[in-house]
Amino acid sequence: MTTWITPAVENTQLFSPVGLRLVDDFTGTAPIGRVSVYLEAKDASGNWGATDVPATKTPSGVVTYPGLERHAVVTGLPSRRYRVRLDAEFYVPLYQRNADGIEFDAFPYNDEHPPTTVTTGSQDAVLTPATNYQIEGHVPVLRGVVVDSANAPVKNVLVTQGAKERVLTDTRGNFALPLRWVAANVTVPVDAVDERTGRTGMLNIQLPGSLSKSQTIQIS
Repeated sequence: MTTWITPAVENTQLFSPVGLRLVDDFTGTAPIGRVSVYLEAKDASGNWGATDVPATKTPSGVVTYPGLERHAVVTGLPSRRYRVRLDAEFYVPLYQRNADGIEFDAFPYNDEHPPTTVTTGSQDAVLTPATNYQIEGHVPVLRGVVVDSANAPVKNVLVTQGAKERVLTDTRGNFALPLRWVAANVTVPVDAVDERTGRTGMLNIQLPGSLSKSQTIQIS
């Protein structure tokens, strides 16, 4: 668990049980466009519910929640499970390949009793390019759709070429995979993995011919 500490007035410290650095997977830098952040909490029945707790960004762009689970009295209070969901204008969050959010535990604390676990640092929240992401014109982009055995589109499928290029399919099963490292006239595989169900598929492509039309990858 990652915890951020924010000094406040006098002797008060605000702890954040999570620190998320938003990363554009294509550039390795901060994302472009709108990125909305939502915090949800798990109740005693195991259901997730929305909260009205706003995120705070540090000067370096890390998403934190200072003050989460701060209470006047902490004796006997259990930790609480939370998750962060991201909605991005030009991306599909990488965590969606196998989860609905980035989960973490928040421990109760106050000025006399710090959280049970306190560490510093951040974790990357990786955002993969969506189909509307603006990629430089000189970069080849393979566009297509992932479908199941009934030809229904499948969302949140990880589409990769080798170990360097990856995207996730959107809610309509569509993807736009950049191919910066593929040489012309060489046949290479593009793999599709649905980590939530274990289904896989593969398509052999060759540049530039495979870029002329939308490709279909069937998983089973």
